[in-house]
Amino acid sequence: MLSIGPIMGRCLEVGLLLNSTVRNPEFDQESREKLNLLNQTVKAKSKLYPREKRHVEAVRLFASGDPVGATLEWEKILIEHPTDIHALRMALDSYFWRGVQREMRDSVARVLPFWQSGALPLKEYLYGMHAFGLCETNLFEKAEAQARKGLKRNINDAWAAHAIAHVYEMQGKAVEGFKFLDDNEKNWSVCNHFSGHMYWHEALFKIEMNAYDEASQIMENILLTRAKNIGGPLAIVDLNSLLYRLHLTGSENLVRPGHWNAAYEVCKPYLRSHGTSFNDAHFLMAALGSDNVDVAEEILESYKDIDPLISGPKDVVTNLLKAMIAYKREQYSEAVELLIPVRSQFRKIGGSEAQRDLFSQLLIVSAIKSKSEYHRKLAEHLLNERDGLRSNSFLDGRLVNRLNQI
Repeated sequence: MLSIGPIMGRCLEVGLLLNSTVRNPEFDQESREKLNLLNQTVKAKSKLYPREKRHVEAVRLFASGDPVGATLEWEKILIEHPTDIHALRMALDSYFWRGVQREMRDSVARVLPFWQSGALPLKEYLYGMHAFGLCETNLFEKAEAQARKGLKRNINDAWAAHAIAHVYEMQGKAVEGFKFLDDNEKNWSVCNHFSGHMYWHEALFKIEMNAYDEASQIMENILLTRAKNIGGPLAIVDLNSLLYRLHLTGSENLVRPGHWNAAYEVCKPYLRSHGTSFNDAHFLMAALGSDNVDVAEEILESYKDIDPLISGPKDVVTNLLKAMIAYKREQYSEAVELLIPVRSQFRKIGGSEAQRDLFSQLLIVSAIKSKSEYHRKLAEHLLNERDGLRSNSFLDGRLVNRLNQI
């Protein structure tokens, strides 16, 4: 294995900053400074190993707004050095944020056999990494098997436990999913920032179980507290995502103005970071929920001139942002018409299937609230579609009741 020297350390530092999803060098001084420091370190070294050159090139491509080119470099490294965990993890995160699930799955599958011989450091984590890609491509049985292999080797691997949570979520097994997370809380709760995301999954299961009050308690007692005290994009996205779900499908008293105002405050440092379009959509939620519609419009307007570091097709992103603003203004028919042409492309803005289900919920609720008879019929069809994926969902039943009451 390649020893960790100043070049690789700098590459890892810059790569982690970029993969934090809020460090676009075009707008962020720290990531520019770290990138410059990497370049200076490269210049000061008389000779680079071929693998070092590829890592440097990957980071430079990523920082210049070419995550596709960066991923190709990481994959070239893995052809020659399949146990390079640095390249593998960077490639995996890039695939995730670009919404290319099959590549995310197969990147790990290609190298997994090379890890089987010997006691390689971090070997146990590959099972959870592979499991998540399998789940995102609907191979649920294989995903659960791989994740449980990982947990057998490392009971504290939150990514493997996370993959199992997704397996249950995607199959509509909310009761089983919540029980799994609750039974294993002592194992995954030690995993720093990521444990907050696991509580977000618990809240999603509670919503699917029609236990909105308990989901709201997770939001208020855990996610809001973590977003305030710890911060960071994942904590903020989790908070805003749950608030928006409670707002769309729950009772009016579940989300109070104070919740949205607090969410907006923690979003403020990142509102113009433009790390990913996925993040921008979630920051927009807090701006709208706190009645800062002008800020939401500024975020939307900025897409005319800039591209986030990791972004989906511009029409998909802008239609989604416009639809959220239209929904806030109670222009439900407009929201439906904006979402319909791009709904099959939501994956291209990144995130997981579970996270992007929120955008489908926005479309369904907008169609239910629309005054158009056609849209209400569309809502019925969309609910049939969702129920086909998540059978016996209390959330679907709740929305069907709302549709029938109109």
